[in-house]
Amino acid sequence: MDYLVTVSSLEVRDGSALAACEIAQGLRRRGHEARLFSLKRGAFAQWAEEAYGLQCLSFDDLQSETISPDRIILFHWPTYFALLRAGISAPTVFGFLGNQPPLENPPPLPVGLSFPWFAVSEASQRNVSNIAGWSSATNTVVRNWTSWDERPIRADGPLRRVAIVSNRMTDELEERFRAATQRASIELVRFGLPKNPQVLDADMLSEFDAIVSLGRTVLDAMRIGRPALIYDIHGADGWVTPEVVRDRATESFSGRRNAHVPSDAELDEWLSNPPTSNELSALQQWVSTTATLDLAIDQIDGLFATATQQQISWGHFGEVPVELYEEVATLKKYLSTREEQVRKLNAQREIELEHIRKLEEIVARVRPKWLVSVAARLPRRSK
Repeated sequence: MDYLVTVSSLEVRDGSALAACEIAQGLRRRGHEARLFSLKRGAFAQWAEEAYGLQCLSFDDLQSETISPDRIILFHWPTYFALLRAGISAPTVFGFLGNQPPLENPPPLPVGLSFPWFAVSEASQRNVSNIAGWSSATNTVVRNWTSWDERPIRADGPLRRVAIVSNRMTDELEERFRAATQRASIELVRFGLPKNPQVLDADMLSEFDAIVSLGRTVLDAMRIGRPALIYDIHGADGWVTPEVVRDRATESFSGRRNAHVPSDAELDEWLSNPPTSNELSALQQWVSTTATLDLAIDQIDGLFATATQQQISWGHFGEVPVELYEEVATLKKYLSTREEQVRKLNAQREIELEHIRKLEEIVARVRPKWLVSVAARLPRRSK
């Protein structure tokens, strides 16, 4: 089976790009063909191609290659219209990774048009169901997932090293948390944009006693037996424990559940009372039975039982955003060409300047002796 997995952007290493990449890799491990398509390429696409040999297609590829997937897993609805404009159609399952407008808020479905779809949380499912036409289509919750393997559970004891993993935590939030860790004599390391972007894996995060983050990273932390503290841009829900994990999952561990801003006293209390090893073991078991990549792919594959190649037009809802994406892609390509031309001209300029400098040095070394003699006999100018 040949799958095409779409996402709006493969520019940076964010949750959506990672989700699409992991789905494609999981399908390939099962013996399928899988490629990515995005409206915007970038460093993440280059990394995915180099690290995993995962082909990442863009607008230009749609025009220059013959692409006929058997199935499409579609994140971010504008990508559907981009494929449609290129004449690419196949049985499609839509996936919604959050509530962020406008990418996770599709246009209404016209009568007669239906796509099976999934959301990664009950909150996202409610959001899409409230848009006309979507609630009557086959849909389910495919719990946000982790692709990591299990690691030994952290032993009970005070926290000594804690990692923040976030691309969006504000300086103010980080400084407040950093002050709390300093009061507790805890070493704190921040990973993520803009200052410290890194490719994190289970081995790296297993070196820490706890992880502070939101979303999929919370699942990664539970998978490797580390306490996970929800504290980020959307708010703080505190430690994930067996008592609250199901409730926090309904908002995909985003912090939106309570949108709480903790006091300094609350931060101090949280850091002094992390989940116990028994609680971490129960959370690890919850992840293994509820939120792994293999489980997600099984559920998505099940949705294709009702997916068909649509014959009804969705109308013109998607033309404007896709045209804007195409225009941006064209302008970026034009700018990249001009920047390369400027780079080459500057390089040539440096070569010519170096050549001039060498010629001047040669002239200085071979000055005729008679010219030096004449210059020496010239009267000196009085000051």
